[in-house]
Amino acid sequence: MAEERRVVESRLVVLPQSRIRVIMKSSPDVSSINPDALLLTTKATELFVKYLASYSYKHGTGMKDNTLSYDDLSDTAENSETFGFLSDILPKKILASEYLKMVSKEDKDGTLDEAEEEEEEEEEEGEDEDKEEDEEDDEESVDSDDDADIDYEQDNEDNEEEDEEDD
Repeated sequence: MAEERRVVESRLVVLPQSRIRVIMKSSPDVSSINPDALLLTTKATELFVKYLASYSYKHGTGMKDNTLSYDDLSDTAENSETFGFLSDILPKKILASEYLKMVSKEDKDGTLDEAEEEEEEEEEEGEDEDKEEDEEDDEESVDSDDDADIDYEQDNEDNEEEDEEDD
């Protein structure tokens, strides 16, 4: 009976429950984990990752290229209120050479000089102009968070129907 339950539970989730258990146990506040809590946490994690990926795909460059990139995820974390808490976990990528320059300049004098600040401002203005152009192009295709939720719910319903047909 217990073995049958494990088989049924394993069909409900894709992520390995052993990994989720290890992550949960890494917290000093957790001493033991109820199997039902583990199953629910695993399923919630899957749904969260699926929602993040679909939202990033729809609001990033994924629709054009039919891909999902790290940049799409980091843009979502930076620009969406829903995923704002991930901005530290999914930061924008910068080149190692740029980072090393920044660190060496800060080590030299502790602050940036005027010429460096102007360079950074020019780079930011160029990036802002690029973003504005992208936003103008994407204005017609960008969904609100509510629309993304509706799309996500429809995707889930479609997947459930497919799963029922497979059984």
